Amino acid sequence: MHLSRALRPLSIFILGMGLALGAIAFAGLIFRLFAAPPEEPISGAFAAYPWVEAIFMSGLFGIVGVGAVLFPFALPRTPNRVGITPVQWIVGIVWALGGAGFFLFGALNYFTHIGLILNTMPH
Repeated sequence: MHLSRALRPLSIFILGMGLALGAIAFAGLIFRLFAAPPEEPISGAFAAYPWVEAIFMSGLFGIVGVGAVLFPFALPRTPNRVGITPVQWIVGIVWALGGAGFFLFGALNYFTHIGLILNTMPH
């Protein structure tokens, strides 16, 4: 309960960041952001289909944003509450999925961006 009380003011900022993540997700879909050039290893295989990476990345931003928007409502308001609420469960699931996605995609980016640099350097 002490942690919940301490996080309450921060939860408004987290909600705002969730709205920003939602805007990034919609912009990614509408403007087909995040498309990799054909010279980039792995992701470049989908260069002719910019929707693939736009949907994937926008989905990651979107689900993390949903968790952030719901975060203020997931904080317990009563002391000694036992169990988790449905909102807490949703926040946990979307943040776990989004976190795993960003973790794996972030690791992949080290390889793909190095490959992009090497494939576009003058020889």
